Amino acid sequence: MVCFCIFGLQFAVDFTAPALLALLSIVLPRRALLRTVLAALLHESAHLLAIAAAGETPQRMRVSAAGLRLELRGTALCPVRRLAVILAAGPAANLLAALCFQCSGMPESAAANLSLALFNLLPYPATDGGSLLCCALEQRFADSRPELPPRILTAASWLTTAAFAAFLLRAGIRNLSLWGMLLFMLFSS
Repeated sequence: MVCFCIFGLQFAVDFTAPALLALLSIVLPRRALLRTVLAALLHESAHLLAIAAAGETPQRMRVSAAGLRLELRGTALCPVRRLAVILAAGPAANLLAALCFQCSGMPESAAANLSLALFNLLPYPATDGGSLLCCALEQRFADSRPELPPRILTAASWLTTAAFAAFLLRAGIRNLSLWGMLLFMLFSS
């Protein structure tokens, strides 16, 4: 992992990020890669704007194959509702972009944004949906049963993976990159 600091914000780049980008540049057409990268930049920019609007301060930005993860200073002090708005900003921006692209006759760009938005709502620890679920569970069980939130999140990850695997098998989808990402998300949790 390479770490550096710019204007007080720590950046950490995991070795998996450039490896995934290199792999995608080989298997995806240039336009598809560009659409994917632009959708991800829109997603993370929306998070940054929501963080600024909420008066929070990002402390660390970690880039890995699972995506970009922003960590706030004193997240424990951030109310769940404020954190929910920050986490929802990325998928909401992608959903809005998908609608705009679809209405503009650009279905490939719409699909890139829609898939990124939906993927980020899944309950994996590395996604916005998983982060929000974990935060809500920690707030609910912090005093009474602190061991419960990680167990519930792990169970949700396994159930999501099982449901997706069943769907992919039933639909006859044999896309290796999709299966690989599903397994990566499961085992990185």
